Amino acid sequence: MHKKFYRALERLLRDIDDSAGDELMLHVVVQALVSGDYARLFGIASGRIYRERSLDFVLIESVGEYGESIEGKTVSKDYALVGHLMEHRLWIFRPDTPGYDPEVEAQFSHMVNAAIAVGQNPAYIISFSVENADRDDLLVMLEAIRAAIGLKLRQTLLENQMRQAQAIQSSLLPRRLPELAGFDLAARTVAADEVGGDVYDVQRLEPGMLGLLIADASGHGLPAALQARDVVIGMRMSQSHNEKITSQIERLNRVVHHTLLSSRFITLFYAEIEDTGNITYVNAGHCLPLLITPGGEVFRLQTSGPVLGPLPDAMYRRCYMTLRPGELLILYTDGILERPAPGEEADDEREAIEFGEANLVRVCLEHRDEEVGDIVDAVIAAARAFGGDAPLADDTTVVAVKRHLAVGEHLQESLTPVNPPRPEPD
Repeated sequence: MHKKFYRALERLLRDIDDSAGDELMLHVVVQALVSGDYARLFGIASGRIYRERSLDFVLIESVGEYGESIEGKTVSKDYALVGHLMEHRLWIFRPDTPGYDPEVEAQFSHMVNAAIAVGQNPAYIISFSVENADRDDLLVMLEAIRAAIGLKLRQTLLENQMRQAQAIQSSLLPRRLPELAGFDLAARTVAADEVGGDVYDVQRLEPGMLGLLIADASGHGLPAALQARDVVIGMRMSQSHNEKITSQIERLNRVVHHTLLSSRFITLFYAEIEDTGNITYVNAGHCLPLLITPGGEVFRLQTSGPVLGPLPDAMYRRCYMTLRPGELLILYTDGILERPAPGEEADDEREAIEFGEANLVRVCLEHRDEEVGDIVDAVIAAARAFGGDAPLADDTTVVAVKRHLAVGEHLQESLTPVNPPRPEPD
């Protein structure tokens, strides 16, 4: 008997794991337990599902015994046995149970009832009428089902949240980058999880001017995605009010500080690009963008303030540069630089071997004469290939801006040069 019991229970739990994970899953469980082998093995004669409301639980499904005729009946949250059940999550109701009300119970069943409470907002009660059931077996079965259903409902809730976050994040990313005369732009982001903390945005501020944003919320997954969303929305609101660039970032920093945990932060690079090539930017602790000339010289755009979040009164400095014809600007997140080589993990004695800036520069130089979309794809592909078959450990984003080529321009002198890697000797 016990071998059959546990085999049946294992089969039922497997069915729960494979189920849809919502009220349909509860329906399948109750239907299964009230019919066939499960009913005989577990001693279950009927089953009911109640959904939580503000003041009571309403019966949404009844299988066996009174059947559908009692669906829609309610039981108050003030009923003592409901209170016991919600506290202990599993309860067996007998006529001698303290607080047992025969009139209330008679509405739903004339047998001994066992119930489990699962889920939150709303919670559900699943009640079974039992006869000739071994009490210990019954408790084992109910506790196993309660745990499996609870886990499935939490998984479903998380999946729903992920889908919502994906929809929000997808809606924020520009479906098509706005055009700026004389320039080509391309961007791509790849999340390490279903959703990520990397984000980019390009908005037309006025004729002949674009606002370009790249940001990286610490961590990844749902919390980081929601933080990144807030940054994009906050910047768009600031842009619509024509605030000065430093005022925008400082106000956003205060908002981030008051809405994030103290251990969280966001790096951000924001630039306003004019069709003349003049660029005003603020770098709030973000990876240093790279400027690459047609001749292969490479420059960094320096940081001009701390990351967003930890310091509410942080100050940010405006920086200026000119993107001359033929020059390429590369923005990226640390998921590119920190992509580890296969099998590499940092420890107390050494750092992991990572893709790093040198490889980023090398790839950009190799592809600098190509279309900006191809350059973005090449950088992401190179970083992924560097890590072998390992999944991404962090979100990765690359944005490229290239000014159309012209002749007779000179290199800038206000940026910090980077020595490009030398080719291996033949």
